[in-house]
Amino acid sequence: MISDAVRPATRLLQRLLAVATALVITTLPAHAGVGMLGEGFNLSSTSLGVTGGSHHWDVQRKVIPSICQRRNASLVQGYEYGYSYFHTVFASVAFAYRKCGQINRAARINPLTWRVRPGYTILAGQSMGLGDVVVGVRTRLNHIDTASWEILLAIPTGYDNNSAARLGRGALGLGVGLLFSSLPYSVNSNPNPWGWSLGSRFTYYFSGKGNTLQSFIAAQYALTDTNFEQTGDFGEIRLAHSTGFALSGVQQQIFFNQVPNSMTNSDQTVLQLKYSHSFSTGLSTSAHIGKAFFGRNTPIDYTLGLGVSYRWKD
Repeated sequence: MISDAVRPATRLLQRLLAVATALVITTLPAHAGVGMLGEGFNLSSTSLGVTGGSHHWDVQRKVIPSICQRRNASLVQGYEYGYSYFHTVFASVAFAYRKCGQINRAARINPLTWRVRPGYTILAGQSMGLGDVVVGVRTRLNHIDTASWEILLAIPTGYDNNSAARLGRGALGLGVGLLFSSLPYSVNSNPNPWGWSLGSRFTYYFSGKGNTLQSFIAAQYALTDTNFEQTGDFGEIRLAHSTGFALSGVQQQIFFNQVPNSMTNSDQTVLQLKYSHSFSTGLSTSAHIGKAFFGRNTPIDYTLGLGVSYRWKD
């Protein structure tokens, strides 16, 4: 009876921070590594990502049509600086476009009267502007550049926090993450064209906006005989998984579960293929394609991205 009373059609708005934080990770050097720069080194990066789709998974992981066709884009500008051998500071800011948005407020049960307040839907048209700003610091965990940890702040800008097509999370976030990778080429006594990396990041959002857990695992292959030095061509296959945890019963990516006691989670798994070319001048370019192939309460989106970065020393 409850599920019949509160069963709305759903259309999910991708949160900007998931895109921004993912781009912070994917704009690291083309070779396997944990995002550490040498002291006095700078890295500037620009990434353009486009997502689109017309279906999503519901609470039972069934594929159903979305109300509107998603056509979203994000332009992320990042900067990293090697403050010392052990510490790299980083920051990014995103400019985003959202074609449309929808938030489904879940039904609530009054614990005293046991009366059901029906769910309702908030719709919004297109939105464009600055999203969230991310600042943080990354620290080495060893001397061979195979492990690091990071802490970051996600800061909302002046976008409309109540819009269903809002451009970010809409709340201050505090995140912590870990990154691991294979041995760098320069210290590997038996160098080979293969490398790997993996990482995970948990972000807590204040003001009841829900939390996120994002993880990835990737394998890299050097297409040229330079292996994982700073020049050459590189291919990568990556699996990325994100989980959303709602707080206070509402979350931008989750929206609604038909079972009241489980309406707080969503998940999405994406397969991504990436090609990178690094020049000896410190310039790198990349392109990637991806698709969400498994999820719950989340969009079934295709992704396309281009990136360019430049590294130099003071």
